[in-house]
Amino acid sequence: MKDKHSQTMRIDIDPAALRDLDASEEDVSKSEHVPISGSNVVQKGERRDSETKYWRLLNSIYDAVLITELSGDIIEFNDRALDLFGVDEETLNRRNIMSLISGADESLLESIHINLEDRIYTLVEAHCIRQDTKTFPAEIAANRIEMNDGEQLCFLIRDVTVRKRTQEELEKAIDRLERLDRARTDFVYSVSHELRTPLTSMTYAITNMLRGVAGPVSDRAKDYLKLLDGDCKRLLGTVNDILDLRKIDTKTLKLARARLPFPRLVRRTLESIGARVDAKGLKLNLCTGKSTCFVDCDQHKMERVVLNLVDNALKFAPAEGEVSVFIEPDPGVENRVRLDVIDDGPGIPESSIDKVMDRYYTIGEQTSGTGLGLAISAEIVRAHGGEIKVISPPPGKEKGTLVRVSMPVIDAPTVLVVDDDRAILDLLEIQLFSQGYRILRAEDGKQGLDIIAEHKPDLVVLDMVMPDLEGTEVILKMKSDDQMRRIPIIVITGAHMGRAKFEILNNFGIPAVRKPWKEADLLDRIEGAFLGKAAFTM
Repeated sequence: MKDKHSQTMRIDIDPAALRDLDASEEDVSKSEHVPISGSNVVQKGERRDSETKYWRLLNSIYDAVLITELSGDIIEFNDRALDLFGVDEETLNRRNIMSLISGADESLLESIHINLEDRIYTLVEAHCIRQDTKTFPAEIAANRIEMNDGEQLCFLIRDVTVRKRTQEELEKAIDRLERLDRARTDFVYSVSHELRTPLTSMTYAITNMLRGVAGPVSDRAKDYLKLLDGDCKRLLGTVNDILDLRKIDTKTLKLARARLPFPRLVRRTLESIGARVDAKGLKLNLCTGKSTCFVDCDQHKMERVVLNLVDNALKFAPAEGEVSVFIEPDPGVENRVRLDVIDDGPGIPESSIDKVMDRYYTIGEQTSGTGLGLAISAEIVRAHGGEIKVISPPPGKEKGTLVRVSMPVIDAPTVLVVDDDRAILDLLEIQLFSQGYRILRAEDGKQGLDIIAEHKPDLVVLDMVMPDLEGTEVILKMKSDDQMRRIPIIVITGAHMGRAKFEILNNFGIPAVRKPWKEADLLDRIEGAFLGKAAFTM
C-alpha cells in the first residue's frame, strides 16, 4: 500500500565528500548537541525582529529550517541553519538549497515537487555541505506551505552524524556477534558430526552383544547393556537433532518418505525405550484403539519425534508416575491422525507455554537435556505438513502436560498376496489387514500377474513354490515389464532356496521370509520394502 504521507529518497555522496565527513565527524557531532544561541557570525536582531511570534517559533525548532521559493532559492531560515552550515545570513540568503545537498541537482527538486503532489511531505536522506566544504549526514523533510505571499517550500534539516555513527557501530557489533554465532554453530556441528560415527558403532556393538553374537551374556550383563544402549541412543538422538537443525537452517534437510502404518511406528519406537522406563520405575501406556492409518513420513525422523516427546514426558513425570500415549483420528480435521503424549508431572507455567518450542529453552530447575527436543520435533512435524502444540494442564486435569501432534494421513497401500495355499493366504490377509493394508489375493502365479497388470498394487507378497508358475518366473516377468518392474516384492518360502533362486533375489534386491514366519518380521520386511531396504534373512 502506498504511503500517502511521505516518501523517503536517498542521495548518494561522492567518495571525496565521505573523506571530508570522516575528517569532520568530531566537530559536526558536537554541533548536533549545541543549544540554539543565535548565529556566531551575525547577532540576533540585526536582520529580524526576534520578539515576533513567527521568529520566536522558528528559532525554537531544534532542526535547521529553510524556507524557499518553489525554485529552491532560500528566503528565510532560523539561527540553527546558520549554526549547522557555518555561514552568515548574507551568504545563506537567496542561495539555492540544492547547493547545500551533496550530489543534488534540479532533478531532485523536481522529484520533490512530484512527490508533494500526493503526499504531505518528502523525506530525503543525504549528506549536506557546510561552508568549510565538510559534509555531514542529514535527514531533510520537505513540504509545501502557504504564506501571505504565495506557496513556498519548507525544509527541516537534521544532523544525524551521531545516530549514523551509533548505527554503524551497532551494525559492526551485530556482524561480530553473527560471526561468533556462526563459529559456535560450526564448532558444535563439527563435534556432533565426529561423535555420530563412534556412537553408531557403539550402538551396533551393544545390539550384537545383546543378540548373543559375541557369546552368551548373563542376565545382569544384559541389564547393563540395555542401559548403555538406551544412553547411546539418546545421545545419538541429540547429535542427530543438532545436525538436523543445521540442515534446517541451511534449508538442506531432506525427508526419505515412505508410506508407513503410524500406530505400529509409534509402538515399535516405544518398545525401544522399555528398559529405560522400567529403570525409572515409571509406567508407559499406549492406547491405539482400533486406529489403523498410514502417514507419508521419514521413518527415522518421525521416530525421533516420538522419542523426543516421550523422553520429555518421562523427564517431568514424578516418581512412580505415568506417561500415556494416545493415537486416534483427529476429530477437528478430516484425514488427519492425532498423537497425544500426556504426563502427570507438575506441568508448564503459563508464561513458558509459548517458549517451550524455542531452541535451547528449558523450564525451571530442569538441568538435563539440551532444550532441543521440542524445537527439532516441531521442525520435523511441520516439514511433514503436520502441526504440534503444547497444552498444560491437559483438559480436565489440574496438572501435567499434553503435547499434541496432528499429521495428515494417506490412503493405505494395496498389497497383493500370491500363494497356492489358502490357509497361508488367510493368515497373510489377517496379519496385513490388522495393520490397515488393503489386500488383494491370487492363488497362483498367472492369476497374480493378471491382477498386477489390472490393479497395479503397491507391493506383492509372493510364494516361491507354486504349481503352475513359480515365484522366480513371476519375478522375471514383472522385472521385464515397464509397468510392473518398480513394484516392490517380498518372497515367502518354506523350501530350501537354491543358488540360482537366491541370485535372482539378490540381483533384484528382493527380501525373503521363511515359513513359518513371525508376524513382526513380515511387517518389518514390508515396511523395509516401502523404504527401499532389502533384507535376505532366511
